[in-house]
Amino acid sequence: MVSRWPSLTDGALDEVWARVRERLERRGAENRGWVRLPALSSGGRLALGALLGRSLGATVPLGALEEALVSLGVGADLPAALAALGHPMSTAPAARRAERAGARVAKEAAKAEAATWPEPWAVSWAEEVVRSGALGGLDRAAAVRLVRSVRTVLDRLAAADAPVSRADLAAEVLGSSHALDRGTRLEAAVTKALVARGGSAGAGDVLESAGGRSGQAAGREAWRRAGAHLGQVSAPALVWNLRVEGGLGRLCAVATELGVPVHLSQLALRAHPVAAPGAEVLVVENPRVAEAAAQAGSWRAVVATNGNPSGAVQLLVSQLVGSGAGLRYHGDFDAAGLAICGRMASAGCVPWQMGSADYLAAVAVAERDGVVLPVDDRPAPPTPWDPALRDAFDRCRRIVHEERLLGDLLA
Repeated sequence: MVSRWPSLTDGALDEVWARVRERLERRGAENRGWVRLPALSSGGRLALGALLGRSLGATVPLGALEEALVSLGVGADLPAALAALGHPMSTAPAARRAERAGARVAKEAAKAEAATWPEPWAVSWAEEVVRSGALGGLDRAAAVRLVRSVRTVLDRLAAADAPVSRADLAAEVLGSSHALDRGTRLEAAVTKALVARGGSAGAGDVLESAGGRSGQAAGREAWRRAGAHLGQVSAPALVWNLRVEGGLGRLCAVATELGVPVHLSQLALRAHPVAAPGAEVLVVENPRVAEAAAQAGSWRAVVATNGNPSGAVQLLVSQLVGSGAGLRYHGDFDAAGLAICGRMASAGCVPWQMGSADYLAAVAVAERDGVVLPVDDRPAPPTPWDPALRDAFDRCRRIVHEERLLGDLLA
């Protein structure tokens, strides 16, 4: 069909068709306005002027161009005519515009749904969920469904009269035991809601700070306060030579006789609370310390948190501190380890060998031995037990893991 009008396809007007196509792709196929003409050859200007039936200026009205092309039978509309002329529009820009428009609709619908909640923090929570990207890829219906699912979980937790497994909760109210698994968008949204509810006096600030490792700890604590746990036998506390009163005392004693550390779960600690009045216990970050203590037959009682303290570790520490035991804490000298030390100090542990002098001495030993310590690019958190430690770490930024200090810890 186009061959009937060779002057439109001989290349002289290619730049015109390209500019028209780009404008429609950028603004939408339904858009009509003006497009600025490129420099054209005399033949190109003659062909375009003949098509429009007028003399040419600096711009061309797209409406008039479409009318002329349609009247010649080149296409049913401007996009179709461009395709027939060898300049088909890409569907990608339109798809991106539709996706962005759909995302805006989904976000606004989610915020409108949250605005119906009675809590004053609900709107700021919804805005934070939107900013976090948790609604990415969801259409309007799915976004509203997510907000309603969060509401269902909150209401179920508020009505619970006993702690509940997160998997059981998810299966009961959402139909899938994995719906609230860590890393899912729903789990992230519920966690933010629980954090906001727990800090509702300043929910905006609470949500804004709920990121990174400290945010993860705040999220775990929010779930714990709400009465939901990941399972009472998961993430147990690893202990060595822990001499305690109560039913678990026999278990710990037998494990020590056998020369092996033992795991104490939340289920065990809730069923058989422990007490150790007057005992001295070393709480450490890394399980390797407890393993080394067992291998060496150390007399020292050791509890390992295995990183951020799990619910089982927090429960064990609470029971030991409450019974009158003395707990000393040691962890890695890095930004994350110092943050964990701060949390353990708040739980009743006394930081031990965790001062600025200890840190600088460990760095000096590594340098003397020709060991190149890794560098932490994160700044140190506050270290209220020794403010000089924060300054020393930020100056040096060298990481010292507990495993390099086993001899001192178990001496």
